[in-house]
Amino acid sequence: MTRIRFHIGAHKTATTHLQLTLAGCRLAPGTRYVPLKRLRRWLISPIRKGRPHLPWHRWHTGTWLFSDENILGTTANALRMYPDPAAALKYFVDCDLSLFLCVRSYESFLPSAWGERLWHHEFQPFEAKLPVRRWTDVVADLRSDLPGVPIHVWRYEHYREHAEAIARYYADNAIERFPTGLVARPKSGFSARAVAELGQCSGSRVGKRRLERVRARFPVGKKYPRFDPWTEAQKSELRDMYRCDLEQIAAMARVWQP
Repeated sequence: MTRIRFHIGAHKTATTHLQLTLAGCRLAPGTRYVPLKRLRRWLISPIRKGRPHLPWHRWHTGTWLFSDENILGTTANALRMYPDPAAALKYFVDCDLSLFLCVRSYESFLPSAWGERLWHHEFQPFEAKLPVRRWTDVVADLRSDLPGVPIHVWRYEHYREHAEAIARYYADNAIERFPTGLVARPKSGFSARAVAELGQCSGSRVGKRRLERVRARFPVGKKYPRFDPWTEAQKSELRDMYRCDLEQIAAMARVWQP
């Protein structure tokens, strides 16, 4: 049976860095990683649209390493904490499937997902509301809709310092050599000043060139602090929610720890 270790995101949790890392790794025989663009074109996008191509992935008797945060939905779904996270993943239940999810504190995750959405959609102001749906709901839905499928979770806050260890964990120690450097860097976020500038485009699509120009003019740093839409009271409550979620997730999934 085909074995699939599927890294499902979430958005803005260093997924691009992990994907670029895996693309440059030398893997043990029997383990294959499919680059993101190829995976989306030939598998994920058709599945999400309900028109899957020939199931070529089932003909590999070894292990596939798949990574695509869009399997959970779009950035609009991310802002609603993925209301139906298993919808497209059900296509893979006839394989030996394992899921790998990275979670992130709400106070930074939601603004980052909102900023990512700007690249492909019109500008809409960020709504600084506490999430009704949470990471615990995402994991619970995956467990309910994909019974018996192992779910592995790590924290975004651990990734920067432990990126290689997490990659090895996800790849089941099939990485024989890491790349010496990434060929590209993930996109950075937006400063509060950049968001204010982009707000002039409210209701219309900003466009990639203008986004890049504004972000370069007002880069995140000491002069231009990162976009932060929350009040101090909201931040405190969001952190408490995240801590509570991590405790509950530990009872529902296998949580990677440093």
